[in-house]
This record gives sequence, C-alpha cells and structure tokens, in this order.
Amino acid sequence: MAITIQLPIEIEEDLRHQDPRLDYHARDQFLVANYEAGKLSTGDIAVVLGLETRFQAEEWLADHGACQNYSPDDLDADRQTLERILGPVP
Repeated sequence: MAITIQLPIEIEEDLRHQDPRLDYHARDQFLVANYEAGKLSTGDIAVVLGLETRFQAEEWLADHGACQNYSPDDLDADRQTLERILGPVP
C-alpha cells in the first residue's frame, strides 16, 4: 500500500531540490509519529523497514529521535520480572 501526499508542484519541486530523498524522510517521520502515538509497535516498524528484529527497529527509532513508548505498566512488569529472576530488592 502506498500513501500519497498532494502538494502544489512548486512546493514539491522546492522540497525535492532541498532533499532528494524526500519520500524516505516523509516515510520516516510518518513512522516515528505513529510509533510515538502508540499506533505502531517496534515490530510494525521492523516489518515496514525490512529489519530482522524489533531491536533493530528500536535502534532505528533512537537514531531518528523517537521517544520510546514505555509506560508505567511496562516499568512495573519489568520490575516484577527482575524480582522473579533476581529475588526481592531490599
């Protein structure tokens, strides 16, 4: 599936002159915005970009300045996992 953005031709030409990779940068910003909004997961990002793992997607997101989606519930789940593995923290 492709997503198309309609721009007046003179604006598109100016943008493409400034950034020959405009399509890729628009896609990247779209992915980052939807990840930060909680609409895409790291797994989704990996699929779209053809990456092998979600860890590669996390690295890609970090390289693109995305804020990691890490909720208080995620923190609590990680704390519980660590306590189960390592024992209670004094």
